[in-house]
Amino acid sequence: MTNIIAYVPALHRGYLNFFTKNKGKLFLLGQDLILDYPRMERDIRALTAEEIKMALEPFCLFKSIEIITKDNLKELLTDSDFVMPDEDISHEFAETYLNDKKIKFESVFLRWDKHSTLKNKEQVNPDRQISNKELDLELMKRALVEAEKSSDWWRQIGALIVKDQKILLIGHNQAMPSEGIHNIVGDPRSNFDYGISFELSKFIHAEAGLIARSAKEGISLDGTSIYVTTFPCPVCAKSIAVSGIKKVYYKEGYALLDAEDILKQFEIEIIKVEV
Repeated sequence: MTNIIAYVPALHRGYLNFFTKNKGKLFLLGQDLILDYPRMERDIRALTAEEIKMALEPFCLFKSIEIITKDNLKELLTDSDFVMPDEDISHEFAETYLNDKKIKFESVFLRWDKHSTLKNKEQVNPDRQISNKELDLELMKRALVEAEKSSDWWRQIGALIVKDQKILLIGHNQAMPSEGIHNIVGDPRSNFDYGISFELSKFIHAEAGLIARSAKEGISLDGTSIYVTTFPCPVCAKSIAVSGIKKVYYKEGYALLDAEDILKQFEIEIIKVEV
């Protein structure tokens, strides 16, 4: 009989396959244990352990399902051998509470965890031009309204490209390859703090999406301006730099890595709009 210990934020086929392979007793990490990992609070998919237990019981996969907490884990985890998914929460929990147990970590992709992604911490704090012109305020407000269409729980971004006071393209950050895909196994971006590993996401950034659309639709971006609710990441800054866009207007955020330097090297003006 197999004893499984797992953090289960949501049910999907991956978890059911993992459970079917390792039938026996299931121990779910309770809320007080999960609170040791504050980044997990960003996952709006996450159900409570009680809800997961209630959802799993009709499948009849386990001899028993227990919810372990800091108060009862010594009482419940009396066996010596356990199986856990090979992911960051499992390793951190085992190192803290299961030093006297034999743990088998099974390699299976159930969600984006820290071990599945890489970090990048460097950031800069550049100076800015400020604008509160009526046109800039109006266009930025349009971008803010567009941002609300995004289903990204991490950050909603709206952007639009303008030439001669006319909006050529407007869009927001969108999940790829399809809307809602991040609700299945989550978004790897959720494992990191603001400004770290910004490129690791299931979403195409609003700026990148607009530049790609301009290429598809045959729209020249030479001499245009882009209005974006949050300052572009380094990846988008590179695309903006070679696209022909000459001005970047943004509402909030700060430059990461060489994003500002890239834009300035290509003589692109950077303007903060105070909405």
